[in-house]
Parts: sequence; C-alpha cells; structure tokens
Amino acid sequence: MDIHRADRSHRTRSLVLLAIVAVLCAVMLWQLNGWLAHMSATLATSDPVTVAHWLRILFVCLGLGLAVPAAILGVSLRKIALASRLEGRFPPRDWKTWRDVRILRDRPALVWAKRVELAGTCALLLAVGLFAWTAFAWWRFG
Repeated sequence: MDIHRADRSHRTRSLVLLAIVAVLCAVMLWQLNGWLAHMSATLATSDPVTVAHWLRILFVCLGLGLAVPAAILGVSLRKIALASRLEGRFPPRDWKTWRDVRILRDRPALVWAKRVELAGTCALLLAVGLFAWTAFAWWRFG
C-alpha cells in the first residue's frame, strides 16, 4: 500500500489562510447589519430610479461574488481530475495534502478522477448559472 505524504508547511499555510478568512468574514458580518440599516433608511426615501440602480449594483456584486469562486473551484477540480487520469493514480503526485493518504491506482483512481471531474463540471455549471443570473440582474435593473 503506497502512501502520499502530507505537506506540513502547506497545512500550516492553509490553516492560517482559513483563520484569516474566518476573521474577515466575522468582521464583515458584524458590519453588515449596520450597513443594511443605513441602506434601508437611505433607499426608503429615494426615488425608484435610485432604488433600481442600487438593486442592480447589489445583485450584480452578489452574482459575481458567488460565480467567480464556483468557477475557480470547478476549474481546479477538473485540473486535478485530468492530472489524476493522466498519471493513473489519485491523488496526483504534485497535489499537496493535509494528511497522509493512501494512493489509489488503476480502476479505483479512475473512479475517483471521474467523481472529481463530475464535481468540477457541476461547479462550472453553477458558475454559468450564476453568471447568467448576474447578466439578467444587470439587464433587468438597468
């Protein structure tokens, strides 16, 4: 049984990045309530054109904020699946892992590669749907 060894420095960097993102999200969530209250009061006294303009900006930013990470995830998963299929093993040699994992070869590796490729395709389809929704919001509130 072959083992793909974990990369400790990759795990440390990933955990630090994850902690930074969690803190940033907590601060942004804390500020969101105040910002939404301010925007609600501002838009309640605004004309319909201004409200439509702000809705356009908010929906487009929301759509892009969700679509871009989904697209990046989809491309990354498909790249891992392709590398795994070409090497005939899962995980690929260049892939960094947090823990030691057993290397799959031949048929089990191809099954995992197909599963990862399917997940990547689903993420890309989600991204396309979100980009379409963003384009619709841009058109609808323009």
